[in-house]
Amino acid sequence: MPLPVPYLLVIAVVLGVGLVFLWSAKTRVTAPPPPVAMVMQRIAFPGGVQVHDPQSALVRVERPDEIVIPFEQAVLVIDYPLSHPASIPITAPLPLGFTRASLIQTICEEYAQIYEAEEGTANTKTIPIEERGPRPARNRTDGAYGIWGHDLQDLVLTAAHWTREADGTVKIQLHIQR
Repeated sequence: MPLPVPYLLVIAVVLGVGLVFLWSAKTRVTAPPPPVAMVMQRIAFPGGVQVHDPQSALVRVERPDEIVIPFEQAVLVIDYPLSHPASIPITAPLPLGFTRASLIQTICEEYAQIYEAEEGTANTKTIPIEERGPRPARNRTDGAYGIWGHDLQDLVLTAAHWTREADGTVKIQLHIQR
């Protein structure tokens, strides 16, 4: 026995509404918003981190496994004491981002590589500390980065600032004291 017309009409309306719902759930109505720059975030390292010896800092750092930068890719900007700043792409060891310990380790490794590259590319070599006389400041070298004023052992990392730019790039800038 065929269904009466009102029942068929209700079934057709329910099916039509269901199809429209499925179609609208799969179709974008508006374009996704463009990425927005995030406010700068500061990561403090109380007591400072001796850049040449990250292991001693990692022993006393509080919450070393805390995710402090929730992005896997970033650009580390090292500009002190360099005449030619370096922008180094870095990757977090975890997909969730950089932990406090991994960030310290990465920063210290990148600084060590910069100082090694400077020594390898410089025509004017670093004067050894014992030969510097009354002014123990490091002489300016003419390598790839043009390091001046401070040896690696002089540098203390006190904070890092990270920002997510409008294009999605995460930049990390450092606060280094001597």
